[in-house]
Amino acid sequence: MAQSLAQDLLRRRVPQVPVLCVARALPLALSIVLLSSLPPGRLLAQEAEGEEEVEPKRSGLIPIPVLSYTPETKFAFGVAAQYYYRPEGADAGARPSTITPLFIYTTKKQIIAEFYSSLWWAQEEYHLTGNAGYTKFPDKFYGIGNDTSEDDEEDYTPRYTRLRADIQRRIVSEFRLGLGYEFEYSELEEVEEGGVLDSGDILGSEGGVVSGATILASWDTRDNIFSPSSGHYHQLSVGLYGDAIGSDYEFGRYVLDLRGYINTLPDHVLALQGYLGLETGDPPFQHLLLFGGQDLMRGHYQGRFRDENMFVVQAEYRIVPIWWRFGAVAFAGFGDVADEPSSFNLGDFKYSVGGGIRFLLNRAERIALRFDFGFGEGTSGFYITLGEAF
Repeated sequence: MAQSLAQDLLRRRVPQVPVLCVARALPLALSIVLLSSLPPGRLLAQEAEGEEEVEPKRSGLIPIPVLSYTPETKFAFGVAAQYYYRPEGADAGARPSTITPLFIYTTKKQIIAEFYSSLWWAQEEYHLTGNAGYTKFPDKFYGIGNDTSEDDEEDYTPRYTRLRADIQRRIVSEFRLGLGYEFEYSELEEVEEGGVLDSGDILGSEGGVVSGATILASWDTRDNIFSPSSGHYHQLSVGLYGDAIGSDYEFGRYVLDLRGYINTLPDHVLALQGYLGLETGDPPFQHLLLFGGQDLMRGHYQGRFRDENMFVVQAEYRIVPIWWRFGAVAFAGFGDVADEPSSFNLGDFKYSVGGGIRFLLNRAERIALRFDFGFGEGTSGFYITLGEAF
């Protein structure tokens, strides 16, 4: 869906935008989400005051111009196009299948070229998602562990060629089981001379192939996938990577993501999330669990801390809308990374607190533009994106 695409574009790397950059970033970020906020799943015309909703169409093509600015990318521009369709005989409100190619280029010579698909069939009994693409995107590495220093920061430029596909089947009610496959080939095009990545001592610093299979189990009773006010979403994923399926690295990844939503008052929602990630074996540094970002522990740069184990709990109180299409939220989080599950120490846990504003782009679908400012210990971050953090 276009909304999911916009989220993915904005979540590639969390921009820690200084306050002085907000005036420039805001109108450009708006240009992204305003042009891509119509989910073809329910292609409703943007609500105009006093107008009736338009019936969802069976198929169509949506061009999505992309324009943004962050300190890390400078100006980024590109184009995406999304084709959506529903099979003959399907209800007009049924979830559509979507096919979306995109290309983005930045003035820092960063490139993202990818292809997305989300296919539903058999009365939504089956759901296949997939993406394939190439990216070249400068990043920052601070080392591995929960006590690395800002002085350890290194710039590096990786290149990735990726392929991923997941298929899930509804078993009973809203419970689904599925299988997935992931392939990634990476190269480090540039590293800092004399740094730890340059030395080759960090596993993954020479790039290579990551290939693995995933088992998925999910239970989803949310009343709205964009901004839930009740229900829950729980997912367990088990990923196994190894030589038997062509991987240069052998490791396992186990992730439990638990989310619940409580409607306390009209338009008031308490959202809760618990996230536990565990890895075994020898994962490359690119595939360690990344702490921070615009979804988990806002205020911390994504990947500022990384390791084989991560635990996070966070809560958010949402009042949307308060007036017209504007709403507000307050959030707090608590978590850390560790080399072993037994190494977690509550005294070392890091915090995240903050708040934000929401602007409903589409009230019927509850799709909101998100402006958040988060604080951690000695750090902060400003985020402009589409959709809720969880």
